[in-house]
Amino acid sequence: MLSAILVAVIATMSTWWVSHVITRTWLYPLWSGFLVALAMGEPVVGMKAAAYIQLTYLGWITAGGTMPGNLMVAGVFGTALTLLSGADPILAPTFAVPFSLLGILTWQGYMTLNSIWVHKADKYVEEGDLTGIRMMNWIPSGILSFIFNGIPAFLLVYYGGEYATKALAAIPQYLIDAFSTVGALMPALGIAMLLTYIGKKKIIAFFFAGYFLTVYLHLDTMAITIFAAIAGILVYFFTSNANSEEA
Repeated sequence: MLSAILVAVIATMSTWWVSHVITRTWLYPLWSGFLVALAMGEPVVGMKAAAYIQLTYLGWITAGGTMPGNLMVAGVFGTALTLLSGADPILAPTFAVPFSLLGILTWQGYMTLNSIWVHKADKYVEEGDLTGIRMMNWIPSGILSFIFNGIPAFLLVYYGGEYATKALAAIPQYLIDAFSTVGALMPALGIAMLLTYIGKKKIIAFFFAGYFLTVYLHLDTMAITIFAAIAGILVYFFTSNANSEEA
């Protein structure tokens, strides 16, 4: 019972925006999955499962408003189900991905309903009611996060993974394939939308530089980040010097 309650709290906090004010690490399986593992009393195995899930979503990004998968749901539910089933941690992504795809729907429902409180808050703004504004920002979104994420997480841990596994198995394969296809297209759409912002004469060269460093020189993300930081510093100093001379 205690483990189920703790996992429900973790699932709620991972999506509720209040937790992100402190740290955005709640978003990532490496942290949320680790907390789930602690709550379920298997930190080492759970951490391994969370790490495998994190690797699956290493390139996860919501650029352009797209969401290829619900990372928070994947980390919490994937880790919990791995521990409940006693499976090898390397199989954690196979549990996490279906939950992540279904999590897209719950996220859309969550955000759609949250828009109601925004309009309510607007009315309180017109009335100058600060207490009402704060209540609309805090309470309803937390309750919805508990309904969409906390309760399913509690039921998963309390009743065991057998029911969740059966529920996932009952989903038609064509529906899972459809979610997978949409999830694969979403990152491309997000990148395309992102390019509309960075596709400027002074910026686009850096994008292609990063692309060729990755494809042809096979540099990892850390190496490219270091090069990007150096380039950014040089551009800043050269730009500052040029502006000073003009002044």
